[in-house]
Amino acid sequence: MKQLMATGTRTPRQNTRLTLKATVAALAGAGLLSSASVWAQQAPAVDTPAAEAVEAVETVATAPAASADNAGIAVVAVTGVRRAAQSAQTIKKNNDQVVDSIVADEIGKFPDKNVAEILGRVTGVQIRREGGEAGSVIIRGLPGVVTLLNGREMFTSVGRSLYLADIPTAMLQRVDVYKSQGADMVEGGTAGVVDVRTNRPFDFKGFTASGNVRAEHRDKSGSTDPNVSGMISNRWKTQYGEFGALLGLSYQRSKYYDETIWNAEPVKRPEAGNITGPDSVGMIPTVGDRKRYAANAAFQWRPNSQVEVYAEGMSTLIKHAFDSQFFVGSLPWGQNPDITLIPGTNQAATVGKIDGPWSPFTLGSTQARRDRSIGSQGAIGARWDITPQLRATTELARTVSNFEREFPILDFLAHPTSIIGSTNVNGGAQISYPGYNMTDPKNYTLLGFYDNHSHDEGSSTDWRGDVTYDMDSTGFFREFSGGVRLAKRKAESIREKNVQGGLTSIMTADALPGLACTSHKNTGNFGLQSWLTPCRDFMLNNTDTLRQLFTGSSERSPDDPMTHFKDVEKTNAIYGKARIGFDLAQVPVDGTLGVRVVQTKQDLQGNSSQNGIVTPVRVKTSDTDVLPSLTLKAMLRQDLIARLTAGKAVQRPNFADFNPGVTLGQSLEMVRPTGSGGNPDLKPVEGKNLDAALEWYFAQTGSVTATVFRHNFKNYILSGSAKETYGGIEYDITRPRNTSKGHLQGVEMAYQQFYDKLPGWMSSLGLQANATYMTGELEELNGGVHPFTGMSKWSANIVGLYEQGPWSARLAYSWRDKYVDDYNYRGKGIHLTVAPTKTLDASVSYKLNPNTTVTLDANNLLDSTYRDYHDTPDYVRDVRRYDKVVGISVRWSY
Repeated sequence: MKQLMATGTRTPRQNTRLTLKATVAALAGAGLLSSASVWAQQAPAVDTPAAEAVEAVETVATAPAASADNAGIAVVAVTGVRRAAQSAQTIKKNNDQVVDSIVADEIGKFPDKNVAEILGRVTGVQIRREGGEAGSVIIRGLPGVVTLLNGREMFTSVGRSLYLADIPTAMLQRVDVYKSQGADMVEGGTAGVVDVRTNRPFDFKGFTASGNVRAEHRDKSGSTDPNVSGMISNRWKTQYGEFGALLGLSYQRSKYYDETIWNAEPVKRPEAGNITGPDSVGMIPTVGDRKRYAANAAFQWRPNSQVEVYAEGMSTLIKHAFDSQFFVGSLPWGQNPDITLIPGTNQAATVGKIDGPWSPFTLGSTQARRDRSIGSQGAIGARWDITPQLRATTELARTVSNFEREFPILDFLAHPTSIIGSTNVNGGAQISYPGYNMTDPKNYTLLGFYDNHSHDEGSSTDWRGDVTYDMDSTGFFREFSGGVRLAKRKAESIREKNVQGGLTSIMTADALPGLACTSHKNTGNFGLQSWLTPCRDFMLNNTDTLRQLFTGSSERSPDDPMTHFKDVEKTNAIYGKARIGFDLAQVPVDGTLGVRVVQTKQDLQGNSSQNGIVTPVRVKTSDTDVLPSLTLKAMLRQDLIARLTAGKAVQRPNFADFNPGVTLGQSLEMVRPTGSGGNPDLKPVEGKNLDAALEWYFAQTGSVTATVFRHNFKNYILSGSAKETYGGIEYDITRPRNTSKGHLQGVEMAYQQFYDKLPGWMSSLGLQANATYMTGELEELNGGVHPFTGMSKWSANIVGLYEQGPWSARLAYSWRDKYVDDYNYRGKGIHLTVAPTKTLDASVSYKLNPNTTVTLDANNLLDSTYRDYHDTPDYVRDVRRYDKVVGISVRWSY
């Protein structure tokens, strides 16, 4: 342990502090902790070379439990299974907060390629896949998640959170998921906090380099794409102290295909004897090409053991071209069609008409998008151990995010005279047009053009300063800390004035060379396998030609003042926190008491419209939130721990939710008029959270844990649609609104064990399993009560592990119960429910030598589908299919 002290830590004053320092040192050496603080406003943790930390791991595994809230994290092991599992149990045992983490035991080795995907196996976390990957993340069924980068607030454009799929795992040290918050954490997450941590040079003993080359094949898009990443780091001792520098680079490309088969919402048909069925059925293939570039750099300087200065930054560039190829086929309800019913119901199974004297509405439309997103964050900071008991830290950070989108839409209209539509075949829709060539450009005419575009910008500057005083005491109070954070956040957004162009003369789809393409062929049997649709690349590269054709001008459509908003938000926060300890009936108890006080000032500028006259709107608000927190941990036995956390949190609305303007969408014959708007009167969500846990550690790599939780909410925000009339036209307008109150409660259970005592090869097996049960409801302002949107009652993960010699393997199964995605769908009084989902992923690695590893991995092995329905499973809406991805990679490290 003397070697550990030589790296710049302060000499411990008591046994508890000794255990804490050993734990932090072990984590640093194992790649679990950087020299950055775990908390957003706390002193940097200890840096320890990996070789020196091996002894610390063994020491911590048998040491008494420490009481530092920045020491413990429950870990989902990625590689080096046994060693990681032993460290994980010790870390979890010493934790004050409710935290789960995913870490890499080797540099750059994660089983998934972005942060959102790896979080899907964390207890209580659910993800949603779209656009060729996992994207959105919720914790315990709630979307109120704050994202941090190295403990600092990070976001994408005008959002409150970072789009986690944009962060490649190649440059990660770990990802922490906090389900409870301390007073010293950045406020803003009622559901939880996701903190993404990157490497620093002092995390490594000396010169370190790594590289990873991966090729992944997607079955439905038929593409094979490259993923390349690398990192180099070193540290030097000079007469001016120790220096360290690190640089990481990453490139990813994904050409993907998502497939959706859909039915419109069910409607009773008086003309057909009150049979229930949709107006139309259709398909939506989405074809995309995404390129991600990322870089991170870090510099550290330690002139002596009492002072450290650091600077670090990360930047991402995403170029994403994709299109959704909409096909809409109306059903011939008013034409005396042939109808069959789903057995035992009054719902139409098929609706058809052959050789009618009419042409049903048949639309082939392409929504082409070209996105460009740039995000970066830079920070400088320092810590100073003024005395062995007093530490001060400071940090200044700047974050900038810019998002631009070109989004033209072009519609083709076909003119068949026969149609057969099935509303529930293999759980989805099916449609065909006997005797009509659906890929002949001469059978389509140009219908409408929409010139869409948008631009979002976000930026922030924040400074924090913190002081920690170690009481060097075994009394009730053990440590005091306090700090200040000042932040200024700006968000601005504007989009086009939705101008529709239409043709007065009939023009076929072959009028412009290169305009028409055949859609991506469906992978299932849905009747119509492909059709004619506008070409994405032509639309994006020749938008001026389309503007000229449809509107008479090649100039892009003007910006819509009703979509513009500019918001400046200033937050001033101060906190105080005390570490405590005492005995309760001879049971040792330690924990923390804290309070955070936050003043938020907001200056919102936007526009409103009355009788067609646009009027500027400016709203200024100021409010103060007091956020207390408490954590307690009792050592009932050496292997049995009980813990309790309680606190209050706030979640501010997204900036776009405040926009007072209303955007109205144009509508064609078969598309209902819709619009969207904000709500400048929104209040922040308030959450009062309680967690109680019991943890039994029955072996070095064996544990069973259970956490009971309760969240009480006030002013919860939901987006819902209601009918509003503008210009004599009734629209379904979607707005965010505060509900009255709500509550969510449930239990999380986790199990981990490695079966070392089994004979032969079975001793190399391990198992990690977790399950979450939740129930809760929201009370609307109108008195209505319903469960939370997006909340599954049950979710579970089972991960089988194997490691022996140069071989390691992982088989991970995730399951999520059904949940309601939209209440009062489109104002029709029906609910949109998502059916249970499941995924199976696997990976196998082989170490060719100590420096080189080959890995074969596969995602979506079950070729799982996403299904949702209107009220009952018989009324299917969407059936979505995604790529099955198989990748092979070679990773080298030195």
